Amino acid sequence: VLPIVLWGRRAPTHCVSSLLLVDGSVIVTGCHDGQICLWDLGPDLQVNPRALLFGHTASVTCLSKA
Repeated sequence: VLPIVLWGRRAPTHCVSSLLLVDGSVIVTGCHDGQICLWDLGPDLQVNPRALLFGHTASVTCLSKA
């Protein structure tokens, strides 16, 4: 299952400013425009998007597992 994300005239740039690897199978990236993206990492190292989260008004400069 791949998520579908709709946006305006331009796609988000998702300029990565931070990265977190969770349990060896999920990658979390934060970007300069405040978005967070979850990615699934397959056994063959294929990366697939899971979710795009938005709502921060500042850059995501640090990610931590909680």
